[in-house]
Amino acid sequence: MTYDLNSQAYKRDPGPTLARLVAAGPVVRVRVPIVGEVAFATTYAAVEALLKDEALFSTDIVNGRNRRIAALLRFMPRNVRVMTGNMLQKDGAEHRRLRKVVDGSFRRAAVEAWVPRIEEIADRLLDDWIISADGDFVRHVARALPLAVICEVLGLPDKDRPQFTQWMSALANAGSVWGLPRLYISLSRMTRYLMAQFAKRREAPGDDLISVLVHASEDGDSLSDDEVLAMLGLLFIAGHETTTHLISGSVLTLLQYPDELARLRVDPTMEATAIDELLRFVGAVEMTKPRYLLRDADFMGTRFRKGDAIMAHLSAANWDAEVFADPHRLDLARKPNRHVAFGGGPHFCLGAWLAKAELAVVLRRLWAKAPDVALAVPMDDLRWTRQSGIRALVTLPLTPTPHTGMKDGK
Repeated sequence: MTYDLNSQAYKRDPGPTLARLVAAGPVVRVRVPIVGEVAFATTYAAVEALLKDEALFSTDIVNGRNRRIAALLRFMPRNVRVMTGNMLQKDGAEHRRLRKVVDGSFRRAAVEAWVPRIEEIADRLLDDWIISADGDFVRHVARALPLAVICEVLGLPDKDRPQFTQWMSALANAGSVWGLPRLYISLSRMTRYLMAQFAKRREAPGDDLISVLVHASEDGDSLSDDEVLAMLGLLFIAGHETTTHLISGSVLTLLQYPDELARLRVDPTMEATAIDELLRFVGAVEMTKPRYLLRDADFMGTRFRKGDAIMAHLSAANWDAEVFADPHRLDLARKPNRHVAFGGGPHFCLGAWLAKAELAVVLRRLWAKAPDVALAVPMDDLRWTRQSGIRALVTLPLTPTPHTGMKDGK
């Protein structure tokens, strides 16, 4: 059985394919472009077991004894190699040491304190979108908001943000060979810039996250510059790119399901369950990074050898009818909703609360400012990126008021 996880048809409506993956699970081998055949955990039970079992699985390529990939990393340019050393690639005590440094800045209470500022930023961006010529919600809001927020958290000056937008654009478009030179140049420039920021914060620390990182000390052990760079690289990518796709995908989904949107607008107390359901249903982050087996073992009835890789297909697990009644149905009041959109186990997404807060703010402010917002093009004209592992709109042209014949996104 074949599964095309990169086609426009799949990205537009992944539900049928996800249901097939779950039915064929708990472990399914899928051919992925460039990478080749990949083993996926697809059922909810398999994904949960994979993400929680630190004794059998490692996120660290070296610990996983995958020598071919580990050797390849050694030959990568330093700027790229440093970014691969973030805490997503660490296990056990080393992972806990790195995560502990930033954990407090992303807990629910810390994020809630940021909400008024997130609202200010969102209002400004939405106002700019309303008067924009192209009406592209991805460009003007969904991509700009997470970047502005993470720059605020890090304490980066306003004047530097246009440059960061260009650098992050290079990271977002590095899915092809042609994008690699631009990626390397952008990483080099961003590294030099951040190193200069480290020096400033060491001399004059503030209350921003860069100051926290460069002055962090755990039992007398401080973070190296490379560790701080890797941490910031992770925060930019995880705190920017994935939230962009969550926001744009959620707005499109609500336009596709006007009855559910109407329920939410009538009853704002549904916001928390609505956010969780959109996370489950949209599937912006479809799969995790690989886990590597630390020894020969059977996993969910499939034999693996030491060093073999297996990935968790989060979107498939969120479509498992054994856990989610009528998974194909968008239900903004769904309870319980034990989705795995943020992963699970020790590597549960650090920025979960921040992503939720940003999405909630956008949904509140968008329909307050543009209650009749509608798609500016037919649904079939929308295009999705072909990048594996994410479900991302290239653009989302919207108009504050419906065009004739385009009501409810039809």
